[in-house]
Amino acid sequence: MKKTTLFILCLLQFWAGTAFEAKSQNPDYARYIIERLSSQEFYGRGYVNYGSKQASHFIARQFSEKGVMPFTDSYSQEFTIPVNTFPGTMMLNISGRALDAGADFIVQADCPEINRVFDIRHLDSTDFVNAKKLDKVLRKDMKNTLLSFDKKLLKGATAALADSMLKANFPGAGGYLLINSGNRLTWSVSPGYRQLGWPVVEVLEDALPAKREAAALTVDADFFPEYRIENISGVLKGNGSTDSLIVITAHYDHLGMMGRDAMFPGANDNASGIAMMLDIAGYYGDSANRAACDMIFIAFAGEEMGLKGSEYFAANPLFPLDRVKLLINLDMVGTGSEGITVVNGTIFRNYYDRLVKINAGNEYILKVAERGESCNSDHCPFYRRGVPAIFIYSLGKEYLEYHNIYDQGHKVPLSEYEDIFRLLRDFIDSI
Repeated sequence: MKKTTLFILCLLQFWAGTAFEAKSQNPDYARYIIERLSSQEFYGRGYVNYGSKQASHFIARQFSEKGVMPFTDSYSQEFTIPVNTFPGTMMLNISGRALDAGADFIVQADCPEINRVFDIRHLDSTDFVNAKKLDKVLRKDMKNTLLSFDKKLLKGATAALADSMLKANFPGAGGYLLINSGNRLTWSVSPGYRQLGWPVVEVLEDALPAKREAAALTVDADFFPEYRIENISGVLKGNGSTDSLIVITAHYDHLGMMGRDAMFPGANDNASGIAMMLDIAGYYGDSANRAACDMIFIAFAGEEMGLKGSEYFAANPLFPLDRVKLLINLDMVGTGSEGITVVNGTIFRNYYDRLVKINAGNEYILKVAERGESCNSDHCPFYRRGVPAIFIYSLGKEYLEYHNIYDQGHKVPLSEYEDIFRLLRDFIDSI
């Protein structure tokens, strides 16, 4: 009797464990993908140490495991972009205080290679308002000087003049030091299609010493006019009842490295979108769940450089774009406590209303918010070519890390990941 009871208890425990695994399969897999892609292994999925290339190979293997087949003999669609990289030394010392790259300071992505000591000349708002005073300052020899001013001056009436100084360097300054009064530094690599002849450095105000008289700056920069990157794409055959296509996309690149030590992991942006795309591929790769039409999956490169991967694919498609019934682009879906937003929801009202109806019937997430046109992600190059395309991202203040060194895999909450997945699954089934 005791043996029978023990057997039943073990069996019940096994069933309970199996049920838990089935329920948590999506977030468990998502967590694995997000943490893997945002790990040091892929160097921020940028252009130092072939981080982007290694990430593309990893995603191709995931496609293969899920039954997503390449269009040709390879998942890869290669193209080139110009890109400035920072593979080595990244050092800033201000009046004896050494600052940490990524945490205390960042350099603009078009920064040249440099190893110099500068004087610091601080400008305040009165220098910009009073033209005579500014002219007097700028008439001095500035080639060994970092002109420093508060980043807030890039807003309002002084913005045009301050921005022009940074972009054209009409004072002939040695460089610029922007002071940020916030608590996080956010980086963008989109200016990195070139190298300027002067550095632009942004520093957290709290990291600066009281006296800011001189700065020693060393930056190891390599510019590549034709850096080779690749989109990764494939097709999952449907049950053949329609010749239309459903396309699921997400970009896999991120900002990469700023020097040897500062890595920008890009967990929510956009390892989370890649995880959701792969999860959808895995679900429909099961023969029991095949969609009515073929499904295309595309992992784009170069989004952070200005939608380079999606623009290239849309201009050089591997399938007829006029067969696309709908393209769903996923970018930053690691939260969700406040629901999701559908970009182009006001344009493709029938699809937006369908999402709202499905969500209302199942109470998956708090809300499905609509938004109009916005060329801020990889749906845009397709939409501009007449392809019905929407862009979905999650909403929630529970996680706000973005384009910084703190967007790390283990921190992404995946608050409503399962329910967003279920909403997308039901939506795709309804198309």
